[in-house]
Amino acid sequence: MKIQAEASAIKTHFKILRRTTMDELGQLPGQAKEWAEQASKAVDAAQSEVGLLKNQLALEISSRRKLLHEVQDLRGTVRVYCRPRPPVKSAGSAGTISSPSHEIGLLHREEALECQGSEAVPMCFEFDQMFARNATQSEVYAEVEEIVLGSLEGFNACLLAYGQAGSGKTYSMLGNVEILKGDGFGDDAKPMIKFVDHGIHLLAIRQIFQVSNERKDRFEDSFSLSILEIHDEKLIDLVAGTDIAESNGIIKGIDRRYCRVSKMNEEGEDSSINDDGSRKLEIRTNHEGDTIVQGQVTIPINSFEDALNVWKESLSLRAKSNTDINLKARESSTHVIATIEIMSTNITTGIGTVGKLQFGDLACSDVTQKRGSSTSRSNSIGMDNILAPLGNSFEWKFKNKSLSTLVDVVDARVNFSRSPPYRNSTLTHVLRDALEADTKTVLLVCARSDPEDIQNTANSMRFASKMRKVVIGKATKRHITMA
Repeated sequence: MKIQAEASAIKTHFKILRRTTMDELGQLPGQAKEWAEQASKAVDAAQSEVGLLKNQLALEISSRRKLLHEVQDLRGTVRVYCRPRPPVKSAGSAGTISSPSHEIGLLHREEALECQGSEAVPMCFEFDQMFARNATQSEVYAEVEEIVLGSLEGFNACLLAYGQAGSGKTYSMLGNVEILKGDGFGDDAKPMIKFVDHGIHLLAIRQIFQVSNERKDRFEDSFSLSILEIHDEKLIDLVAGTDIAESNGIIKGIDRRYCRVSKMNEEGEDSSINDDGSRKLEIRTNHEGDTIVQGQVTIPINSFEDALNVWKESLSLRAKSNTDINLKARESSTHVIATIEIMSTNITTGIGTVGKLQFGDLACSDVTQKRGSSTSRSNSIGMDNILAPLGNSFEWKFKNKSLSTLVDVVDARVNFSRSPPYRNSTLTHVLRDALEADTKTVLLVCARSDPEDIQNTANSMRFASKMRKVVIGKATKRHITMA
């Protein structure tokens, strides 16, 4: 009977426990819903706070960029940005370039093949902006956006890409340029050009047309584009000879693509006419003091698509006249300078402005060993300071001679020389306004981070550091009065 009583008590406790458990289980959905609502409110609050912080960060970045440009305008110096490329030959390695901050770049000499096992201190360089290796084209363009838009207000701007072969200069300026087989057979086959992942130049053209369309009720804007190539000290008009040039009144039969810089002969006669009657390309100074290329074809453009078509036809014509091997070698040894001239007129006041926007894809800055170089070196200045050996005792020189003149000009400008040697090279002669006049100049140095490229990388960063010291002067707005 005692056992039965205990069993009955246990059954009763079990029923009570079961009933209580069922009640608690029944209350769980309601409690879970309440907990879910509280968690949702907490997540919404956190997301709202994150969004607010992102907006504040964007405003701070925009304010910082604006203040930086104002400081640079007051200083009147060249802005220098560095865009390192991830290791190509040594995939997966850390590379020779690191950036502890947004303005500092470190070049690790101990990663070089010649310095393995040494305790060399990294070389430190300061830039206006040090981009991350995975920086997108839009992120790079965002740093120069204000400078580009200033051309709509009558300011001159010049953006140059400098670096060794395969460092990403053309990619940064134009994007991935793909040459596809076109229609036709044999010599009549016309290559097709395709742009993928647009670079700074194309992004700039797209934006200035967007801004122009947004303000067309207040301003009347007109744009023109010209593309110049400098190869072996020769001026080459890439637009001349294209179908677009012919449609704009340029006779296609006159070939102005391969013309030397002409000068007045000793008798004072104009030597700017070729034997076939066509005009040569000449670097001259107009009545306003601006450096121009007389005889160059300038194409009016009314949209981003027009500019893209000009580039496609120009590059297609160049690719057609060169084999794949010659084209690759030619691209590495030539400078390509695209110029956009912008004329804006205020519809209400009739006052206009003229701005010029230049984009330069410079030749590869690769160096080669000097013949008869030795270990004995004197005190280095100028170019020797930039081409100082790293990890070896060899003396170096640029493969492209015009870059040597560019270094000499920059060195003269840094030392405030009265007569920089602009005319010693076609490149420096064309870019004279960007290096001397009231122009907002930007140098984008592209660097490879493979250990095998340590010497070229060091040279590029040294040149960029020296370029940052060039004082050009405060940019001024150029007004014109329309009749």
